[in-house]
Amino acid sequence: MAPDALVPSTATLEATMDKLPFQIWQMSYSCTYGRVNAAHAAFIGKPRAEIEQQPIEIVLPPADAAAIITQTRNTFEARQPIETELWRVDAAGDRRLLLIHMAPVIEAGKILFLSCFAQDITDEKESVSSLQQCQESLEDQVNAKISESVDELWGTVSSLVHQAETQDEKASAHLKRLSESCRVVASILSFNSVYSHSVSYDFIFKLQQACLFHDIGKIDIPDSILQKPGKLTREEFEEVKKHTVNGAQMLERAYPRLPKGSIFQMAVDIAISHHERWDGKGYPNGLKGDEIPLSAQIVAICDVYDALRSERPYKPALKHEDSMLELRKERGTQFNPVLCDAFFHSAEEIRHIFDGNVG
Repeated sequence: MAPDALVPSTATLEATMDKLPFQIWQMSYSCTYGRVNAAHAAFIGKPRAEIEQQPIEIVLPPADAAAIITQTRNTFEARQPIETELWRVDAAGDRRLLLIHMAPVIEAGKILFLSCFAQDITDEKESVSSLQQCQESLEDQVNAKISESVDELWGTVSSLVHQAETQDEKASAHLKRLSESCRVVASILSFNSVYSHSVSYDFIFKLQQACLFHDIGKIDIPDSILQKPGKLTREEFEEVKKHTVNGAQMLERAYPRLPKGSIFQMAVDIAISHHERWDGKGYPNGLKGDEIPLSAQIVAICDVYDALRSERPYKPALKHEDSMLELRKERGTQFNPVLCDAFFHSAEEIRHIFDGNVG
C-alpha cells in the first residue's frame, strides 16, 4: 500500500456523508430505517435517534410513508435501482419536490438493504413550470393547480376513511389488507407483462389509495341485507348490486371539479366496475375483458380472495390453499388470466398480508 493511501474509517465516512448537500439513508425490506445522514434528519425534523432502526410509519406522516414503502418494495422486487420524483413536506412545513434514487446493496445474491439518496429539485421544476404557465391559458393554469393538489387532498380523505373504519376493526383490517394486496399484484404486473406500460409507480400509488373506496356505495344498503346469515333473495341481491353505481355517483357528487386521470377518477372506476367479470357476466354494465379498467380488475381479485379468507354471517372462512383453488377455477372466466397468474405468483406474500392483518 502506498504511504499516502487513504483508508477511511467508518467515522470518517459518516462525517463525509453529513457534509453532503443531499439526503442519504438506508432502508430494509420491512421498511425500517438504517443509518441516515444529517441532511435527511434535518429534512424530517427529528434527531437520528428517533429515525434510525425505526419503522417508516412511525417516522413519516402516513401519505409520505405509503409512497416510500411502495418505492422500497418495488426496488426490492426489481433488484435494480429505481428513481422517482415525489412531493414531500419538510420540517419547516414547505412542500418540496425530491428526486429519490433507491439502489439495492447485494451480497452473495441477497439484498442486504437499499442505499437511498434524495435531491431537492423544486426550484428547477418550478422554473420550468413557470415558463409553461406563461404559455397556457388561465383555465389551463387553474386546472394544473387543481391537479397538483389532488394527491394531497386524496391523502387527507383516505386518512378520514381509515379513521372512520377504526370503529369496525374487521373493516379497517380489510382495507389495509386490500391496499397492500393490490400493491403486490400491481407490482408483479409492472414487470414483464402485457400491462407493464400501464402499471407505473404512480399507478400503484394511486391504486393503494383509490381501492379504499371500492365499497363506499354500501353505506346505502341496509344492514339487514349485508349481514343476512342466509342466501339473499333475488330482490335483495339486486339491492346489493346497486352499491357499485351508488358508490361511483357518491364520489362524482363529492368531487365534481377534480380532473380526470386523478386518484379520484380511478376510485370512480373501481367503485363502479369491481364486480364486472372477464367473461362479461358481471355487473352493473356487463363489461368484458379489458373493457374493465385495470385498477378495478386488480381490486376485484384481491377483494374476492380476502372475502374467501374471511368469516361472514352466511359462510365460514376458507384456508389460503382452498381460497387459491377457488380463484384458479375462475381463471379466464371471472378473472383476467394474466392477472390471475400475477396473483398466483405472489401467493405467499398475499398469504402473509392476510395472516398479519386479521381484524
